[in-house]
Amino acid sequence: RILKNMKIFFSISCLAAASSFGAHAYAPERQTACKSPTTSTDLSRRAALSRAISLSGSAFASAALLSTANPSQSLAFDGSGSSAYSGKNPQSVLERRKAYQARVVQDAKDFNRLGAAIARGETDGDPWAFVFFPFERREPDAAGRTFAAVPDLIGHVEGRELVGGCGYLLASSFTKAGKPPETTPAVKSYTALSQKFDPIKAAGAKGDAGKAKAAFDKAAPLFAKYLEDVGLPGDLSDPLYR
Repeated sequence: RILKNMKIFFSISCLAAASSFGAHAYAPERQTACKSPTTSTDLSRRAALSRAISLSGSAFASAALLSTANPSQSLAFDGSGSSAYSGKNPQSVLERRKAYQARVVQDAKDFNRLGAAIARGETDGDPWAFVFFPFERREPDAAGRTFAAVPDLIGHVEGRELVGGCGYLLASSFTKAGKPPETTPAVKSYTALSQKFDPIKAAGAKGDAGKAKAAFDKAAPLFAKYLEDVGLPGDLSDPLYR
């Protein structure tokens, strides 16, 4: 019933946001910094982005919590570690891990840009959209991401399922044979981190920069710990994330 209600809420949110957003679909090239003067079109687009983020509510965090509490069968323990890597040879697992690491690095970069925007007192605009925007991009970016940072990292809702989420897939690749993913330090770090994005988004939707900063400051060390546990530099100030 919870998933059904979430699906209905998410569908209504998407329709409402899409209606207000119009033709200005989120495209990956918008991540490039724009130095031209701000126009009324830019302001309208940013307002629509903010509304879309607000309308999406807590779907992603709620879905993440549901998925960690009650994993779907596709992510269930199958006796050989994460089923996402069942039957894969070590080289294949390493290749997938490398691809997921590249996506997580880009997610961390967007997270840092959001932190800088929050420090400036901003509660909407491009840095927020590149982290929380809920709709699929027209085409993947250079890292292969088809969604903004949080839905790329945590996953997005399709029908009754939470799909994607390179953060979990990367973390579970460190699961040892014969062990369930939940015992893996990287998966534990991922689970802790996945619950910290929603308070940031909620504060931004209310225009409360102070609460947004407080929520961001709580999420940052958990993100750093997760990065360390998945074989990446465990410091968000590392040049890799700039």
